[in-house]
Amino acid sequence: MLRGSWRQLWLFLLLLLLLLLLPGAPEPRGTSRPWEGTDEPGSAWAWPGFQRLQEQLRAAGALSKRYWTLFSCQVWPDDCDEDEEAAARPLGWRLSLLGQRYLDLLTTWYCSFQDCCPGGDCRISNNFTGLEWDLNVRLHGQHLVRQLVLRTVRGYLETPQPDKALALSFHGWSGTGKNFVARMLVENLYRDGLMSDCVRMFIATFHFPHRKYVDLYKEQLMGQIRETQQLCHQTLFIFDEAEKLHPGLLEVLEPHLERRAPEGHRAEFTWTIFLFLSNLRGDIINEVVLKLLKAGWSREEITMEHLEPHLQAEIVETTDNGFGHSRLVKENLIDSFIPFLPLEYRHVRLCARDAFLSQELLYTEETLDEIAQMMVYVPKEEQLFSSQGCKSISQRINYFLS
Repeated sequence: MLRGSWRQLWLFLLLLLLLLLLPGAPEPRGTSRPWEGTDEPGSAWAWPGFQRLQEQLRAAGALSKRYWTLFSCQVWPDDCDEDEEAAARPLGWRLSLLGQRYLDLLTTWYCSFQDCCPGGDCRISNNFTGLEWDLNVRLHGQHLVRQLVLRTVRGYLETPQPDKALALSFHGWSGTGKNFVARMLVENLYRDGLMSDCVRMFIATFHFPHRKYVDLYKEQLMGQIRETQQLCHQTLFIFDEAEKLHPGLLEVLEPHLERRAPEGHRAEFTWTIFLFLSNLRGDIINEVVLKLLKAGWSREEITMEHLEPHLQAEIVETTDNGFGHSRLVKENLIDSFIPFLPLEYRHVRLCARDAFLSQELLYTEETLDEIAQMMVYVPKEEQLFSSQGCKSISQRINYFLS
C-alpha cells in the first residue's frame, strides 16, 4: 500500500515537471513577483523590456493553469467541479490542436500507469449525459425510444450485481432509427465505439448465412461471447436482421438471459447487453399508430401500453421467422420490445436538415421541403408515413449537389 502511494507521488511530481515544460508554468499560490508594485519612474522593472516579459509570463502562467485544469478534469473527473470546468473553457478560448494532442498523450501516458477511469476500464465511458443528448437532439419522432432506452440501459449498468444480461429488441420499419440508436449506445458507452474490444456486431445474413452450418455458428458464437466477456466486464452484442437468425443460434444466449441465484463468493460481476434489431412486425406498429391518429390521438400521446401487447403477440404468432419461435421470446427472456414509430413528413425534413449540417453544407427551407417531397408516403389514401423513413436522405442530398 505504501509503495503504491509513493508511486502515485512520483507520478504526480513527474507530471508536474512535464507541465512546467509547456509554454508557461502554473505558479504556486501566494508567490510574489519582483516587478509587481515597483513601477516607479527610474525603476529597473519599469523598463519596456521587463514590461513585455511581465505580460508574456502572465499569459504563459494562465495558459499553463488551463492545461493543468483540463488535464486534472480528464484524469480525475469525479474531483472536477463545475467551477474548474468553467475555468478551463473561458468564453472565446480554445485549446490549440497541438496543445490538445499533448494533453491527450499526457493523459494516455498517465493512465497506462495509474487507474484513472470510472470503473477502472478506460475503454468504458458510459456517457449517459451524451446518450441523453443524442436521443433528444439527433433522434426524431421516437419519443418512446427516448424514454425507454436511456432509462433501461442506465438502470441496468448502474445495478451493482446484475443477475442476468439485458436483452432489448428494436422493431420497426426500415429507416426509423434502429441502427442509429444502436450506434448512439455504442458511441456513448464505449470510448472506441464499434472498434471497441467490448462490442461485437453480427448481421444474420452475413455472419450466419447457411442454415446447414448452424452447429458451427453456435460454437463460434459461444466462443466470441466468452472471449469478449473475458476481455471486458461490460459488453454489448448487436444482432442485426434478428428475425433471420436460426433458433439454434438464439439458444446460445439463453444461459445469459435466465436469472441466476447470486453467488456468495463471486469476485466479479459482468454487465452484458444483447441488442436485437428487426423489421419484424413493423407493419403492426404502423397499423396501431395510424388507428390512434385517426381516432384523434396525437403522436406524443401514444404509449407502450398501446403497442407492446400487439407487438409481442404478433411476433410469437409469426410463422416465417426463427426469432418469434425461440425460447427467448416464448419464455419472456427479452426484457423489452421497443417499437420505432413510422416517420412523418416533418421528421423527414429534420433528417434532411441534420444531413446537411453533418456535411457542413448550406441549405434552405425550400430545399428541405423538396427533399421531403421526393420520398414515398403511405398508406395510399392518407400519405402519412414515409415508406423508407430517413434511410435514403443522403442520396437525395447528393442529387441536389450534382
